[in-house]
Amino acid sequence: MISKNQIKFVKSLQKKKFRLESKCFVVESSKNVNEILNSNYKIQQIYATKNWIEKYKIRDDISINQVNQNELQRISSLKTASDVLAVVYIPLEKSDFDFSAINIVLDDVKDPGNLGTIIRICDWFGVKNIYCSQETVDVYNPKVVQSTMGSITRVDVIYTNIRRMIQEVAINVEVYGAVMDGDDINQIKVNKNSLIVFGNESNGI
Repeated sequence: MISKNQIKFVKSLQKKKFRLESKCFVVESSKNVNEILNSNYKIQQIYATKNWIEKYKIRDDISINQVNQNELQRISSLKTASDVLAVVYIPLEKSDFDFSAINIVLDDVKDPGNLGTIIRICDWFGVKNIYCSQETVDVYNPKVVQSTMGSITRVDVIYTNIRRMIQEVAINVEVYGAVMDGDDINQIKVNKNSLIVFGNESNGI
């Protein structure tokens, strides 16, 4: 069973303001929650159906609240709720920048689905860091988290002043920008320690 206060709290996490205040975010679907369980993220609370709890033997130190499908629907951001939802603590953001490999830079990407897809692609290709402008959509937006399909646990997303960062490292790091009239990427040999910049969906870089 879930209380009114719990419903209010979980639903509040759909907004960035309350995610920042509580330092928590929401993860939905069995795949995403299991990815979180197998990562270094710390879980505040899991809300799950009886069937899900019986199927996945979760360790005793994690708090689990058994709920029914209707209760899950009340706290879900999805049109049709999954059988599990987790409230997860937001980890401390990395303070040290690593430019020893290819990194992605996002300049004001606004669409949650786009950011989630970029994180998923970076995970597939082994890119560990994404540097985002402060105006880029929040990585803990429920739509971003959902579309990463668990890749959020393996790719670090760091928000910073990307213009200043690029100016400071451009002497030692190759910087590439994705633009409509640019050179064919297949004709370019990208250096190992480099930044690839992608711009806003409407305005570009």
